[in-house]
Amino acid sequence: MPYDKYHNWPLPRLEGNIFPVLQSQGLEAQVLNDLAATGDEIEKLEILDSFAAYAQRAYRLRLAQVFSFGASRIIETLLGPNILSRLPEVDLVHRGRPATKE
Repeated sequence: MPYDKYHNWPLPRLEGNIFPVLQSQGLEAQVLNDLAATGDEIEKLEILDSFAAYAQRAYRLRLAQVFSFGASRIIETLLGPNILSRLPEVDLVHRGRPATKE
């Protein structure tokens, strides 16, 4: 089984990363540095394969988030009015007033 060098690198999210990236540079710059640091052609291919796997994981996460947001909007459109109609009405509290002399 090949080694996935960037497996634990945080994936981008729609709302940003939950955990801050401790590296001072982005993944693309890290990949370029790793490619420059190695002289072995096979290891360079493994680094590129690992980056391609990371890009596919990021794409799958983005796709899942977009589909789930779309599904939640459809469900809200269908179920929102039905749930709202079954909730009790909002009533004002009746405050009694003392009778005034006329």
